[in-house]
Amino acid sequence: MIQIQSLSHRYPKAETAALDNVSFDIADGECLGLLGHNGAGKTTLMSLLAGLQEVRQGEILFDGKPLHLLSRSERQKIGLVPQDFAFYPQLSVWDNLLFFSSLYKVRDKSRLNALLEQTDLTAHKNKAAKHLSGGLKRRLNFAIGLINTPQLVFLDEITVGIDPQSRRFILDSVADLTRQGVTVVYTSHYLSEIEQL
Repeated sequence: MIQIQSLSHRYPKAETAALDNVSFDIADGECLGLLGHNGAGKTTLMSLLAGLQEVRQGEILFDGKPLHLLSRSERQKIGLVPQDFAFYPQLSVWDNLLFFSSLYKVRDKSRLNALLEQTDLTAHKNKAAKHLSGGLKRRLNFAIGLINTPQLVFLDEITVGIDPQSRRFILDSVADLTRQGVTVVYTSHYLSEIEQL
């Protein structure tokens, strides 16, 4: 599915490269864990794979096609759950889902209700996102990343700063994705999470 070939990336004015000549393949339906300490380049790699940053050196191929040549419909098969919260804190959980679903032209409200159920957010549907606990915010971030029913999803340190119960819930949810045949790339600096998945 994904081929990463001689990928390097250096930020302006940085003394060392964030990524240096990285090459590997990710197969369809695979769950790949990227383990590394803070600053190891995991988020940079995820940003490049998701198309948030331009590839300047090396190549990323999706089913043999360069990332920058993917059509809109092909890009919409990719999901990203970033490390930072990517929702509007002043909006309710439901309004966040409505907003992000409109970006993907997902009009099926049953899909959004299924995501609420999947992430155990139904009881918090009308609550402003800023009033959610850290674990519930992570779940909302996760739900938004799945709105487009991706075939490939990038999960970037999505359990940072949450309680053990929420961590287990999210890891179980990721395992469910892989059982459904979704290709998952998961970054963490917790070896136990990578081993579990």
